Amino acid sequence: MRKLIIIFIIFTTPLFAAKVERLGFYNIQELLEDDNLTYKIIKSCVSLNSAITEITREDHPELSKSFFATANYLYPFGILTLAKIKKKNYQDVEKEYQNSVGTQVSDYMDFMKENGVANQSFIKGTFIGDDLNFCNEIRSAIEITIAETKKLKSKD
Repeated sequence: MRKLIIIFIIFTTPLFAAKVERLGFYNIQELLEDDNLTYKIIKSCVSLNSAITEITREDHPELSKSFFATANYLYPFGILTLAKIKKKNYQDVEKEYQNSVGTQVSDYMDFMKENGVANQSFIKGTFIGDDLNFCNEIRSAIEITIAETKKLKSKD
């Protein structure tokens, strides 16, 4: 029986790992050059922040609000990127994006809950903290770009 459990763990761990992967390996320049990568990262950032929102909502409602705000800020950019990739309009890809994010939120929550059992922390011993920082950098880059664009338009 023990051998079966070990074999099961060996074969299912890579499958699970493929659903939740480290985001911080990429840099902003790579995102600017690859719409598919941009979509993947934004979707993952929305999913990660949404998962942490759900996990912290009950015990830390104020903290969960900041994760919720980041997820909501990035959400439409994921749809816009998917629309650009698929060459469709926003409304045509919105449902697909929503379903994809929902699936990945569940994957992140499962990952964090498993880690919580092992380490008594949802984040400790994982790359989640680094990914949250990376996602905040992405949000900041978008905010700066939008602010600069508004400044340029107001000068015209």
